[in-house]
Amino acid sequence: MNKEALQKRYPNGIPEDLQEGVSFFETLSQKSGVRSVRLMSNFSKDLEHSLIHNTNVYKGVIVQVVSNYELSESDRAWFHPELSKARSLYEGKHELPNGGDLGEINSLAGTYSTYTVDEVGGQTVNYYTVVDSAAPALPQTTVNHWIVTRSSLKDVYSDYKTNKNDGETLQQAGQSLRDKIGGTPTLTNEYISLFKGANSYHFYNHAIKTNGEALVLQSALIGYARQNASGDIASDSLKGFMNVNELSDAHRSRVYNDCSWASDSLIHTHVMRMGDTVKGEPYRMVKAVFSANKVMGLLDASTTLQLTPTRANIPKGVACDEYTERDIIPFALKEETVHKVMKDHWRSLISSKFIRGDKLLLPRAMVEKSLI
Repeated sequence: MNKEALQKRYPNGIPEDLQEGVSFFETLSQKSGVRSVRLMSNFSKDLEHSLIHNTNVYKGVIVQVVSNYELSESDRAWFHPELSKARSLYEGKHELPNGGDLGEINSLAGTYSTYTVDEVGGQTVNYYTVVDSAAPALPQTTVNHWIVTRSSLKDVYSDYKTNKNDGETLQQAGQSLRDKIGGTPTLTNEYISLFKGANSYHFYNHAIKTNGEALVLQSALIGYARQNASGDIASDSLKGFMNVNELSDAHRSRVYNDCSWASDSLIHTHVMRMGDTVKGEPYRMVKAVFSANKVMGLLDASTTLQLTPTRANIPKGVACDEYTERDIIPFALKEETVHKVMKDHWRSLISSKFIRGDKLLLPRAMVEKSLI
């Protein structure tokens, strides 16, 4: 297994939270039918898809397998559900879509700016539109079908490249969505893709195969870097989350006024990610629309607090859900969570009809079921 790019990003040692994933891919690299595994610099767990699909899904990896390799449930870890996802660059400003028209997770459409300086120091701002998305819903349902039916990579490639649905292949459907927003692109980089080699197939998961130029995402709030590159490069430099309550008022205003998504929740895992500096011509985000990323009730408590502004830190005029407005944090109803909270707060959480003085008044049915 090749992990040179990951080690270069973390010269003092690969972080502990990535070790489980590294171990998984070391095992995968020894599996029959797997020819090579390469971990890119952006290798990490795909938090959003892992939570939604209730299994570990990773990003930042290139896997090469033989043509008759059959997909199985364990391959969900690397065969990412958003096959055909790409980013396309268009000249000028274009009307941005509703977030619901994009993919459900980590997709965007936005206005970006660059500037040029003439011989006397005058600056000219140039505007572009970037659409970063797969075809909504279609790739995920198709990928699930391939895994459930244990399709071979040879058949998967045929479905991806040649079989059509409503007149378009799966690969074409994603580009069609992007072009409806921006017109004719000047640059497109597909970064969740499948390539055919000599008697094998290469699955690119958040990695770009390029022989010219590439747009690399630094972070949602900062934007992209356009690089002159050839070979295989990571599609992004994303890392951990910012703490929304530690931002300045101006920066929180940018989060909630320059960014929008199809949800009344103020939590957004894509918008709030930081990124390492990426060399190349910068395309700075001016305004962007994002996928809803509806994972707020599935996040752990620490991440939820980090991404949820207190009532006092909600910028004036920004609408939000009723819970955040009242400083209430909603969680998925799980017994484990209930037990942890009840341990310290049972007296305030149990209805007063069950407590009288120092007595706990329980209906007979509860006693028979829980205390015997």
